Amino acid sequence: MRMTYTFWLILLNFIVFFAQIIATQTGIDIIKTPTGNPLTPVCPPSNTGCDAVADILALNPRYLITRMYFWRIFTYMFVHGDFLHIFYNMFGLMVFGPRIEFRMGSNKFLKYYFLCGIGSSLFYILITAATTGLSNVPMLGASGAIFGILTAYGLMYPRDIIYVQFFFPMPAILFVILYGMMQLLLGIATLGAHGGVAYFGHLGGMIVGFILIKFFNFGKKVVYFWEELY
Repeated sequence: MRMTYTFWLILLNFIVFFAQIIATQTGIDIIKTPTGNPLTPVCPPSNTGCDAVADILALNPRYLITRMYFWRIFTYMFVHGDFLHIFYNMFGLMVFGPRIEFRMGSNKFLKYYFLCGIGSSLFYILITAATTGLSNVPMLGASGAIFGILTAYGLMYPRDIIYVQFFFPMPAILFVILYGMMQLLLGIATLGAHGGVAYFGHLGGMIVGFILIKFFNFGKKVVYFWEELY
């Protein structure tokens, strides 16, 4: 049986999360140097409680620009702050991902997921830099990409009923609109806060997802001629 990209994304996220736990509990410094981790020196070697994995992979907007750690606009999607953080993200991916992957096709789905995640980080950096300056607070988690998946679901299946908090039913498109408005308002309310939730990152993932679906046909599956015979 062929495994979907949704399954592999969930598995990879949990593998990285377990690596974070091991690094935190053991104080392992992934890059051994006499002066500590050269990538982000806030995490010294052999320091139990210091997450060396997130230290290398998480997105620090200031370091992205000043030290050119450009890979982090991709790798930040695979590290999470705690169990609830990864649980909610992977639960959302598990619920909405398979149907979107089937609708788009696996290859287009994977591109869509990563583009939403990368777009989320760039939008977050742009907004925060323009309003409060380049932040030194790390950004991590798959939320931006997941919000892109949620946006795709609302656009592709607008009349499907989603149960908010498992109890309150509403059409998927209405849920996406309200959730987007909430991210905008919370983002404005928390501008300049040191740490917390990257609401503008969530909103960025939704905006990129909307653009990809509406203007680049990511909502339309590529159908090959032999598939039309069945």
